Amino acid sequence: MKRLVALAVLVGAGVLGACSNRPSPTTNEVPMYPVVVGEKTELYEVVGPKELKLAPGVKVQVVDGPSGKNSAIVLLKPNGGVGGYMACGCIGATTSSCVTTSDNPEHPSCSGGCTDSEGNEHGCSLFGPLIGPPKDPLTIRFLARP
Repeated sequence: MKRLVALAVLVGAGVLGACSNRPSPTTNEVPMYPVVVGEKTELYEVVGPKELKLAPGVKVQVVDGPSGKNSAIVLLKPNGGVGGYMACGCIGATTSSCVTTSDNPEHPSCSGGCTDSEGNEHGCSLFGPLIGPPKDPLTIRFLARP
């Protein structure tokens, strides 16, 4: 009987330990980093901190993102498949008016600005890419490159 109780205590401790190691809901954040000017892929070239030049046949679909309405894009491959997700925003912003503009279909970009917790204004930047888009854009967090 003592052996059975000891075994039950060990199993219980293992289960409790496993439960405490599970990630909390706040660890489900998806980090996004600013684009790197000059980076080139089969879908786009980054020509500025807030502007892309699309490869021939690539299209974008403007979607709602972490900074609000129309603040992100889904890159569409020439065959119509999803090629990635990018968003406009600022690191540490408390308010944002960032939007994605696609007036020139070959050069989507970000416009608008953000205010941080100290009241400083910043221009919007383009972040990404993610393979996606993410299922819940509110879980995205903009971070500086490490």
